[in-house]
Amino acid sequence: MKKISLIILTCILSTTAIFAQQNTNDTDFFKAIFGVDKITAVKEFITVADENNLVFWDTYQQYESNRIALRSQRIALITDYAENYLNFSDGKIEDLAKRSLKLNKKNTKNIEKYFKKLKKAGGAKAAAQFLQIENYLLSLSKVAIYENIPFIGELERVE
Repeated sequence: MKKISLIILTCILSTTAIFAQQNTNDTDFFKAIFGVDKITAVKEFITVADENNLVFWDTYQQYESNRIALRSQRIALITDYAENYLNFSDGKIEDLAKRSLKLNKKNTKNIEKYFKKLKKAGGAKAAAQFLQIENYLLSLSKVAIYENIPFIGELERVE
């Protein structure tokens, strides 16, 4: 049974590694889902008045830079989870949980910060559209991750 668990875990970790490698560049992830890169999909969704266009999209690019840095932290967290899955101690599980909660807060604060900036740059409607699309895309990303990694203790039940 240990061999079966190890084989299953190897397959799952390989999938996670492939996911992290293939999606280091967001373009691949968004093209796979929408058939276009993220900025194209977002620009099709968000309506900005012509006079606000330049300021809005410059501000959005600043948001993207911050989001990508946070995404790198999420990939590091997933990698740490995968590398330690077979040997989780209570301390490691708590560390991962705390890091995950902290990262979720950072993501929320980043979106809140840029919602305010984008509202100022392009109006309430454009900022609300930003909020809606970013939350949707973040949810898709989380689902993709959770579908490819085992829950804590899941492989123990396979034995």
